[in-house]
Amino acid sequence: MKVQDIVKVIQKIAPPELAYEGEEMGFIVGDENKEISVIGVTERPTVKVLREAVENKVDMLIIHEPLYQSKKSFLVDAALLKYPPNQKREKLVKQGGFCIYRLHSEWDEAKDGNNDTLAKLLEIEVTDKLPYGRIGKIKSTSLEQFAESVKKSLECKNVLVVGDKNKTIGVVAIVAGSGNSLTEIIELSKQKGADVLVSGDVQDSRARFASELDLAMIDAGDYFTENPGAKRLAEVLQNKLTDIKVLHLDPGAPWEVI
Repeated sequence: MKVQDIVKVIQKIAPPELAYEGEEMGFIVGDENKEISVIGVTERPTVKVLREAVENKVDMLIIHEPLYQSKKSFLVDAALLKYPPNQKREKLVKQGGFCIYRLHSEWDEAKDGNNDTLAKLLEIEVTDKLPYGRIGKIKSTSLEQFAESVKKSLECKNVLVVGDKNKTIGVVAIVAGSGNSLTEIIELSKQKGADVLVSGDVQDSRARFASELDLAMIDAGDYFTENPGAKRLAEVLQNKLTDIKVLHLDPGAPWEVI
């Protein structure tokens, strides 16, 4: 199957119109007429992931986070490639001869995408949407107990918690990744009745903002809240592209807990 045919399948799963305005996404590297035998799906194209893609003879990569670091754009320019990590990535992309498609906010918003996958893992009955996220109900529990269940469900060793650990939690807002960086999301979560917001990469100022709104927060990390969605995307694509091998390439967490 050619890249352009695979792109049509991807865009049915996660329609481009779901992407937020100004977002850079879509087919970014390669020949749309190339025949594809192996697809790799990843939350982020790290050097580790790109090496695994080369080793597994991947023809096409579907990525969530940008191809190159230190810049929001995925486009290649001289300034971007001055950074050694990006030089390593560029070398591996050329070595692998990959075609690359970036799927970002449209996968966050899509049915069975990042946020729906996260909600299912956390056993949240979704009742409403948030920009970048979802909101729903769980069986009433304490913040501490819910934080423990988040750790277990997402297989992470620790989470950061904002709020009274004895606070009763019944309504949960979720934003896969680091969408909590927008104070509007935090405020809207509170307005919609959430007791806690689960997300990743919570900034100090945002944590204090939530605390002063009496909204608890659980920071499980960008990777742990988004990687399950990448794994789910690989499963969905494998079910639809039966003549192609689809691999989930896991970048892993960037740190250890000591």
